[in-house]
Amino acid sequence: MLPREHYLKQAFQDPLNFPDGFEAGGLSSIQARLVRKHGMLISALVDDNVSDPTPEDLHLLKVIANQGAPKTPVEQAWVKYLSLVKAKQASRPGKSKSTKTADKALEKKPS
Repeated sequence: MLPREHYLKQAFQDPLNFPDGFEAGGLSSIQARLVRKHGMLISALVDDNVSDPTPEDLHLLKVIANQGAPKTPVEQAWVKYLSLVKAKQASRPGKSKSTKTADKALEKKPS
């Protein structure tokens, strides 16, 4: 487990689902920037690998688990990212590690 700041220093990418970038894949430039900046943290939160989650982080997990409405631009961008990934998965046979990670994020329920 690492502190949340560790994950915020790493840029999130999804070359399998967004080979031409998030903007080309359906996110606005602002949403793409938020997903790139916060995606590693969100992935670590979903995997329960963050040592110091904030109340906002815990709310985001509830949003991902469909137990709350997205309130912040980051939550809204991540929900849109997940919906785009889900649509891409539905149109593509088989699953890779990247799509399994997205599935986990879509199905994860907070403790």
